[in-house]
Amino acid sequence: MITTTSPHRELLPATIVLAIAVALAFSPDAYLPMLARAFLLQWSALFMVLAVLLLWRRLRWTALSSALGCVLILPQYHQPATTHDVPTGSSSFRVAHLNVFQMNERYEEVLQRAIASGADVISVQEVDNDWADALRVGLASNYPHMHVEARGNCYGIALFSKLPFTEVRTSEVSGTPFIEAIVRTNDGPVRILSVHATSPISYAHFQRRNALLANLGEDIGASTMHTVLLGDLNTVHWDRAYRSFSTRSGLMPVNGQAMRTWPSIGPIALIPLDHLMISPGLGASDVQRFAIPGSDHRGLVADIHFPANAS
Repeated sequence: MITTTSPHRELLPATIVLAIAVALAFSPDAYLPMLARAFLLQWSALFMVLAVLLLWRRLRWTALSSALGCVLILPQYHQPATTHDVPTGSSSFRVAHLNVFQMNERYEEVLQRAIASGADVISVQEVDNDWADALRVGLASNYPHMHVEARGNCYGIALFSKLPFTEVRTSEVSGTPFIEAIVRTNDGPVRILSVHATSPISYAHFQRRNALLANLGEDIGASTMHTVLLGDLNTVHWDRAYRSFSTRSGLMPVNGQAMRTWPSIGPIALIPLDHLMISPGLGASDVQRFAIPGSDHRGLVADIHFPANAS
């Protein structure tokens, strides 16, 4: 038999539920809250389901706290404005991003998927020596211009291009490498950044990730060149570090927060850790994600459009 619980007996569980929701919604930009806040959508769904179940059990005050928790959390799930604007009469080139997962040994399948993307420029992350060898051999005929920074700590990185580099180099912030290249196109030079920010698995790594994003954001913001960033930034659109990076750099996301890429488990992925971002004046179309055989990430691909009067 279902009975109604008196309000005072619900005081403790209702308070705990509401306290968790308030912490998720309004906690400062610190390590542990950031990890929990990465899954805001899943938290809000959990609170709503819990509210329905509690109401069915006649636990009205706890159900009310859970529903209020959902209301508090959902407004935090937002992002900087996404741009899919395509200038009329513009030309374009295609970019793709793949985090291949260093321990993955399905080299041939991944290479076939990368080539099938039709991208003019491909960013590849988690490149160790074995992946570096496979990529150089497998992509050389389609992508003659390449820059590879192989590392064994999951932060090796590579950039492959059909378009020639006029400049390319590996830079490093707080021990984290990223590739910066100037690509020559028929519409002028484009700065391409391939970035794999540190995974915030500890407070020290959290600081390293934020240092990279802050440094890179200031550098991009000071440049007037058309810029495209591809990478696993190990942050989500509603994270304060991401919003700060977008503000500093002036870059706008191409893939929205609904385009989740990690962890890729069968037909689902939970949060958008991988990103394509472009500077104002550029546009994007045909934005897609795709499965990467053997990887825990999904790839991203998009057509990047120049202003119609580019030269």
